[in-house]
Amino acid sequence: MFDDQRSKKVILVLHCLLNQNARIDGCAYFPGAMRESARAVVDSGVGILQMPCAELHCLGLDRSGRMRDGTDIGIREALLEGEGLKACRDLVRQVMDDVREYQKHGFRIIGVVGNDGSPACGVDTTHYVDGERAGAGAFMEILREELTRRGLDIPFVALRDHEWAERTARIRALLESAAEN
Repeated sequence: MFDDQRSKKVILVLHCLLNQNARIDGCAYFPGAMRESARAVVDSGVGILQMPCAELHCLGLDRSGRMRDGTDIGIREALLEGEGLKACRDLVRQVMDDVREYQKHGFRIIGVVGNDGSPACGVDTTHYVDGERAGAGAFMEILREELTRRGLDIPFVALRDHEWAERTARIRALLESAAEN
């Protein structure tokens, strides 16, 4: 089945890799896509599964981490409480449904691309109310937990907007490794 030109390899990418318009105001470093990083993935021949933007979905385009009572808890924290947490889990479930479908047909998920500093999609560092600290963003944390729960060992790679050249090299290394296997 699926005996055609497709690579049968898929990479999961954060939403704003392909759509900077989803970013919070002041955080879009590119007019559309993160061009060089996106080009690296497209040129590799690996399929792209664009994950949903948890921040946009849960908190809107003009988002902040303010609760209705005016308390500023931060975006990451808002995504890990109440309705934000439920919505993030639902979004992760949708991604996992796609992963399961691909795997059922022999496709390989070669990695997950996040963006350090993001309250939702940070891989190694995340923005909190009081600044950036080590740790995963809310969406990536929940995604990693779900992958682990299902026994899937899929590598995570982090972009970083203002270090795009260095971080794109990390994506290329992941893609090259997948090409060898």
